[in-house]
Amino acid sequence: MKKFQKAHLWLTIPFLIAFLGFYFSYWSTFKEASFQQHLHGLSATAWYVLLIVQPYLYQRSNMNLHRILGTIGLFLAGGVVFSALQIIPNNLKLENISENLRYSFVFADFVFVFGFSYSVVMAILKKKDVDLHARYLFSSTFWVMLPALARLLYFPMLVAYGYPTPISFNQCVYLASGLIILVLCILIYADFRKEKRIYSPYVLVAITSLIVLLLWDYFGEADWWRSFCHTVLQ
Repeated sequence: MKKFQKAHLWLTIPFLIAFLGFYFSYWSTFKEASFQQHLHGLSATAWYVLLIVQPYLYQRSNMNLHRILGTIGLFLAGGVVFSALQIIPNNLKLENISENLRYSFVFADFVFVFGFSYSVVMAILKKKDVDLHARYLFSSTFWVMLPALARLLYFPMLVAYGYPTPISFNQCVYLASGLIILVLCILIYADFRKEKRIYSPYVLVAITSLIVLLLWDYFGEADWWRSFCHTVLQ
């Protein structure tokens, strides 16, 4: 019996979170979006779809197509990273959020884009180790989950209650981060219980997410970080 039999089904969850989380800020204004937004939105969506398809092909032993799509995935991942770096400066111009939040998001985005890149590269290097290869690819969804999940938690309240909402956007960020870390801990525990092994891809995302959460307010307020952002991004 092959591993990851239901992985393609579980991976529809982060896909739906990403789609719904960015519905109001991208999909509902699709025609007005900039080229950079389209490049990022469409490449990221294609990446999520690829992550769903790949374990399904593995289960069906269709390895030729699996490898072909894997090669295409390298270009998709490159598009996600390149477009994200183009989008990050726009965080400094976001409306309806505090100035501190803008700088916090820039910090988090830089960290998570690097983490996403690392997971993709390691997945390639560990392609002969199915366990690590798969988990590095699965972990790529968690690197980029915070912005989508925070928006998914916040925007329904904004529609229902208007501004101010019962829970602030900053609080939604903390709640989303906590949920992501919790899910990662569950996955780490499940692997250890079943295989008596702790896989580094999940641990790395969990620890990094916790560090980002702990430094979230600091980077939103730090003068040196603001100066750096204005020097580099504007």
